[in-house]
Amino acid sequence: MPQLFENDIIYDYSPAHTLNYLHRKYPNPFATHVVSVDTIDRRVDPESGHMRSERVIGVKQGAPRWITKLFQLPPVAYVREIIFVDPEEPSATAMSVNLNLAQYVSCLELITYTPYPRHSANPKQTLFHQHALLLSAFPTAMIARRIEKASLDRFGSNAGVGKQGFEWS
Repeated sequence: MPQLFENDIIYDYSPAHTLNYLHRKYPNPFATHVVSVDTIDRRVDPESGHMRSERVIGVKQGAPRWITKLFQLPPVAYVREIIFVDPEEPSATAMSVNLNLAQYVSCLELITYTPYPRHSANPKQTLFHQHALLLSAFPTAMIARRIEKASLDRFGSNAGVGKQGFEWS
C-alpha cells in the first residue's frame, strides 16, 4: 500500500527571501544526509521571467541496515529535482524523484512555496507544503510494506532538518 507523507511549515520570512534561499539550501550542517548537489540546468524564460532549475542531489540513503545488507545497496541514492520559480506570484514548485533504487522504492515528491497568508497584499511569511508518495514494487507484499514504512519514517525524521537548514542560512 503506497505511503503518503505530508508536511506544512510556515517560514517567518517573505516569499522573496524564501525563494532566494531555494538554490542555497544545500549544503548545510543539519542536512548531513546530503552529500552532493549538481546543477544540471538553470534558465530564465525571457518573456515570463519564470526560472527553471534542474539538479541531481546525492543523499546517503537511509534504508534500514537489514535492507542495505540484504540487497547490497549502494551508500548513496540520487534524486532528480526540478524547481519552477514564478517571481511575480512569488511562488515556487519543486518536484523530485529518485533516480536509482527505484526497483525497491519510488519516491515522488512535490513541494510548493507560496505567500502566507495567501491573499495578503504584502505577505511576511511563506507556506512550505510537502507531499511525498512512497511506493514499493517489491514482489513480496510484506517486504514492500516494510520498505514503504521505512521510507516514510525517514521522510518524517528529515522533515525538520529543512527548516533548521533554512534558519541557518
